[in-house]
Amino acid sequence: MQQSASFTPSKLSLWIGLTRPKTLFSGLSSVLVAIFYAASLGAIDLLRTLLLLVVAVAAQIASNIANDLIDHRKGADTDERKGPLRPLSRGLISEREVRLALYLSLAVLLTSGLSLIALSSWWLLLVGLAVVLGVFAYSGGPYPLSYHGWGDAAVLVFFGWVPTVTSFYILRGYVLDQTLWQLATAIGLSSVNILIVNNYRDVAEDSKAGKRTLIVRMGQDFAPRLYLTCGLLSMGLLYPIYSFWGMLLLLPYVLLFSQTHRALQTSRGAELNGVLARTARNVFLLALLIGAMLWLKP
Repeated sequence: MQQSASFTPSKLSLWIGLTRPKTLFSGLSSVLVAIFYAASLGAIDLLRTLLLLVVAVAAQIASNIANDLIDHRKGADTDERKGPLRPLSRGLISEREVRLALYLSLAVLLTSGLSLIALSSWWLLLVGLAVVLGVFAYSGGPYPLSYHGWGDAAVLVFFGWVPTVTSFYILRGYVLDQTLWQLATAIGLSSVNILIVNNYRDVAEDSKAGKRTLIVRMGQDFAPRLYLTCGLLSMGLLYPIYSFWGMLLLLPYVLLFSQTHRALQTSRGAELNGVLARTARNVFLLALLIGAMLWLKP
């Protein structure tokens, strides 16, 4: 919901808003999936597990802040934007402060990431470098992915495959596991739906700003169909961990997903902020559901 002109948020709320807290649980989801699957195969190291969670949150925050900063510089965050308040674009927080927040989040990310690398394997430094580059390549650089219709693929890679498979490797020491890749793809596709709702809401503003997202390219009617496809595929890919009781647990999630999909079809403008929040909730619930299904699997 947009803030009224007479309301001035506190500095603390502006800093918290800069991190987009509603996205943090979804950012944790891929790492949780890796932790749940690794734990289902045997005991896992507690220190590595905690560091993985810190890396996941720091990477999500850094990505959010970098995206806000780059979009602001490109003029993509205008007064016509219908999403949650962006403090930088409204002049409520300075660009210098946003850069400082970005540097702090990157410092936490690098410190926890390097600690994990020291505990596991130094070749993971390349993965960490790829993640940091991905944060900036998403909206910036000579070929910003989100401005050329590759944002959805980037989410699948950097919020599905990379964190899930890398986290599992850190905990178990291998990645050649079909179930692992299916679970990583499932949570990645579920995360793509967050971006679909975001781009569906902002399609007019993105088009004016020259941001050629997949929804801008294919049209608004494409968004609900793509959302449904990603959701159904994410559930279908869980078949290696299906069981009778696990399938019963899946039913409430199917109903929640169906309700959110219907809301996407009937909502417009700022109403889609609620759909975005429920979609992020669904991603986190899917990660918890995967953990429960793994526990219930014979």
